[in-house]
Amino acid sequence: MIGDDYFELRSRIGTDLLALAAALREAGGGAESAAIIDNLIASLKEPFVFVVVGEVNVGKSSFLNALFGQDFSTTGVMPTTDKILFFKHGQEHQIVPVTPTLDEVQAPVDFLRDFHIVDTPGTNSIENEHQQITERFVPIADLVIFVFSAMNPWGASAWQFLEKVHREWMRHVVFVLQQCDLRSPEEIHVITDYMGQLTRQRFGRDFPLFPVSAKKAFLARNAGIDHERLLKDSGFDALQQHISGIVSHHTARLNKLAGTVRLARQILDHMREHFAVAVQNARRKTTVLQELLTEREIQVDRTLKKILPAFDATERDYHESVMRVAGLASDALATRKAFQRQPAGNNEASEPRQQSLDHRLFQELQHRTGDRWRQVGLVLEEDVHQFERYLYAQGRGTVFPADVSMPVYAYDDGESELRRRFGTHVDSSLRRFVIGLKLDEDIEPGIEKARRTASWMRRLALPVLLATGLCGWLDGWEGAGISAGAGVLLLAVVYLLTQIRLNSARNAILEKLEQSSVTLRDMLAKQVAEDVTAIFGKFLGTLDPAQAGAAQLLQEQSTHAARLQQLAHSFDALDQQVQARVAARATA
Repeated sequence: MIGDDYFELRSRIGTDLLALAAALREAGGGAESAAIIDNLIASLKEPFVFVVVGEVNVGKSSFLNALFGQDFSTTGVMPTTDKILFFKHGQEHQIVPVTPTLDEVQAPVDFLRDFHIVDTPGTNSIENEHQQITERFVPIADLVIFVFSAMNPWGASAWQFLEKVHREWMRHVVFVLQQCDLRSPEEIHVITDYMGQLTRQRFGRDFPLFPVSAKKAFLARNAGIDHERLLKDSGFDALQQHISGIVSHHTARLNKLAGTVRLARQILDHMREHFAVAVQNARRKTTVLQELLTEREIQVDRTLKKILPAFDATERDYHESVMRVAGLASDALATRKAFQRQPAGNNEASEPRQQSLDHRLFQELQHRTGDRWRQVGLVLEEDVHQFERYLYAQGRGTVFPADVSMPVYAYDDGESELRRRFGTHVDSSLRRFVIGLKLDEDIEPGIEKARRTASWMRRLALPVLLATGLCGWLDGWEGAGISAGAGVLLLAVVYLLTQIRLNSARNAILEKLEQSSVTLRDMLAKQVAEDVTAIFGKFLGTLDPAQAGAAQLLQEQSTHAARLQQLAHSFDALDQQVQARVAARATA
């Protein structure tokens, strides 16, 4: 195909322009830049204009059929008229009159996408149209093809028409000597020599001259028989190479390609600068957010370390409370309680029950630790506010708008919601801890065992008295004394067993209280850690989405930047190719 390398280069430039336009739109680029790219894409599609001139019956139609491999006459594309015909691509065959002497012919022929053909009537048919052809089409033509018949190349009208072509435009003129198959090679050689002499005499220059046979070329393209020989004999190879050279090295078109690449590269460089700044800002935002998240974790640890002394002091207070409660446990397990008689069918003590050990221990802990944990709540609240101020200061312009106001806190004597919730959670932990000890439940089994043992005192008293009386009656005072001593000894054993059971219950309670201090510390530490983490966790509702958004933005911006970098490399390669062709054309 004619000019394949040029159209391949143009296609690559168009592809990169489309990619640049897509990148510009995806990035929300300026409407002005997008319009410029669209105009560049549209201008790239501007077809080459070929003007075909010649007398009637010199074989112009056959020449065009052979050159482009399309039979105009049989497809109805080439109407028989004496008008100027301007051929361009269209979705269907149609002829649109433009002026009384000019028709636009649209046809669904692929090569008309890249080439517009101006087919003129015979130069010897309508003389008044010559001026319109000369003034309207020749100046814009990329190539003017003068077709002469090998049977009569000396028609005056064609040479007179050439006389009217401006000297500056003659550089686009090519001579085609058609119907060479009707002459011998010697005759063709003589004719071409004479035409060369004639052009040098009349115009002071040579024109590229190509003897061709459109008939053989058309057969070579379509018959498929003896293709190589027919194409060589037709002379179209040299003509096509020449036309391809004109298309591929057309100075104005190459300069246009170069200008298109330069302008696109300027827009691309501007976009790359924009995305370089955007990527840098996105990275900075990601870094700031990561630093804020890290600082939040550090602040949680810092606050927890501040609270550590409160755990130590609470543990000491607990030991003191345990001593107070241990005394109550001793009272509840006193010896007299074991020897008190229980009303029938009632397991409760006859005297009013003392205050619950669980409740008393909880009261003691609240009394001793309440103020301390309220102070811890104040410390926690101040740390939260301090971190929030730090967050606003460091996150201005990234997490928050640049003009965001720093939060201001007014402290008063009232209890804030944060401190109230924190204090409630601490009290709840203390309550759960004390209830979990089940001190009251441990007293009842102990006192019950002691009572069962002590009940033997009442059961043995009468038998001891009877045994003493009987021994006194039988053995006198000596027997009575021995019996009484043995009875007292037995009662003493019962009393000691009762004391042992009471002491065992008291010791079990004291041991549980002593060992539970570790449990209390762990429970409080877990609760406080959960509260502190949850309180500072509210900032994650701001930081996590912001970090995810920043990461996504960084990914998108980096992808755009990488895409633009690839386009820049591609445009550089295209620019080098275009410049190489421009330089080759300048030295030709």
